[in-house]
Amino acid sequence: MRQPHGQNFLTDTNIANKIVTSADIKKTDTVIEIGPGKAALTDILKDYTDNLIAVDIDKNLTDNLQTKYKDNKNITVINKDFLKFDLPDTTFKIVANLPYNVGTAIVQKFLPNKNFISAVIMLQKDVITRLISNEGNKDYGYISLFRQYYSDAKFLFDVPPGCFNPKPKVMSAVAKLVNKFPQDPDTNLFPLIKHCFSMRRKTILNCLTSFIKKDKYEAEKILSGLGIDIMLRPDKLTLETYLKICKANF
Repeated sequence: MRQPHGQNFLTDTNIANKIVTSADIKKTDTVIEIGPGKAALTDILKDYTDNLIAVDIDKNLTDNLQTKYKDNKNITVINKDFLKFDLPDTTFKIVANLPYNVGTAIVQKFLPNKNFISAVIMLQKDVITRLISNEGNKDYGYISLFRQYYSDAKFLFDVPPGCFNPKPKVMSAVAKLVNKFPQDPDTNLFPLIKHCFSMRRKTILNCLTSFIKKDKYEAEKILSGLGIDIMLRPDKLTLETYLKICKANF
């Protein structure tokens, strides 16, 4: 039966244990579980931390969880859309089987947070692949660079459809993200990257020309001055190269 928010509930206990143990949780850690669903991860996480915050958009599910854990003072169950949830003022780790329809939006919410330490997340494999991709890869794009700026990433393992109910039509995968605690990005960085990948078949010369809204000569002057090949496509440029471009005087 189709779930109201398109959930695919994890049912494989071995996978759930692998996800939780990969998170390196200490008892004193604040852990946020996004989309606890039917508690496959929650039931394990509760034994690892003294402060578990489970956030789910589905009221029926959170009602069930609040009843199930009503005597456990270490678990706080919150019925809220995570995208509207106020992240805590203390450091936290994330463990989650993320909702696939808003997974990248959720990642973009928590990665820039200064209190974020690390996350072990499950998503459809193609999204995980995009998150951890590097330049020159066909899956490399805006979300890859966004993730690179804020965190290191490691692919952990695949999760086949049979580990869920209902079964998704795609392979899933788990990755770990660890905060690099960077400085706040240049205000042009992510708008520039997003613009370039919106026209990824064009050269960086054409992309930069339209971004700075000046003639091609000015864009070529900037790129050549930085030692950047003007004929490269956006997916051939590293994060460091985009940062160099942002330091130029537009």
